[in-house]
Amino acid sequence: MEHSSGHSFVQAEHLVKRFGEHRAIDDVSLSIAKGEVISLIGPSGAGKSTLLRLLNVLETPDSGTLRVGDAAMTFDGTPVKRARVLAIRRHTGMVFQSFNLFPHLSAVQNVALAQMRVLGRSKDEARTRALAQLERVGLAAKADAYPSQCSGGQQQRIGIARALAMDPDLMLFDEPTSGLDPEVGAEILAVMRELAADGTTMVMATHEMEFARHVSHWTCVMVEGAVIERGAPAQVFDAPEHERTRRFLSAVLGR
Repeated sequence: MEHSSGHSFVQAEHLVKRFGEHRAIDDVSLSIAKGEVISLIGPSGAGKSTLLRLLNVLETPDSGTLRVGDAAMTFDGTPVKRARVLAIRRHTGMVFQSFNLFPHLSAVQNVALAQMRVLGRSKDEARTRALAQLERVGLAAKADAYPSQCSGGQQQRIGIARALAMDPDLMLFDEPTSGLDPEVGAEILAVMRELAADGTTMVMATHEMEFARHVSHWTCVMVEGAVIERGAPAQVFDAPEHERTRRFLSAVLGR
């Protein structure tokens, strides 16, 4: 994103990802400054989720370069060094469409586990941090509840607390309101608005157009693995340059 202000915190250049013959990500470059909120919009199958997974190397790009903070990698088909992958992941937190909570652990245990395993925090320190993040997302009262005792929206907020407890510099959200009814989805968006207001650097794949329009600094439109248009939300939504963007917005906004 050529227009990010100041020094870029995330720099992805010419990322390509193939699944067999299919180019899921086709030469995508992004530049994101600290504190910016980027929304990825576009039709299903456009590559939004795959791009997020490349940004924290849950999927390995076939080619391109990636830098998150001070951790950088070049992808050229040779085996990736695990230490480099972990260095990038240390900067990132990911919130998935499916909540991915451990059903046999309580909310506070779900939030504490990765802190102990990945960051080496003591049990007490991880629990204290977990409780603080559950309170931040409005779930202090559910600390000892199991996922089955929580609504879908509450489970997603536990997922957000789990990511935040790792003190990430970059939060990645993959359609976090997908499958939730609108009222519950609004709970998640409220948490995300607060994170944005706090200056959290965020990249989100979303079908929530109002949220993308009002909370993002920049909007990227993806079609068939490529970013076909990018710009300030007002420009993308009100004066899209690409015919494919106009068609997509017409379909989702009904105008």
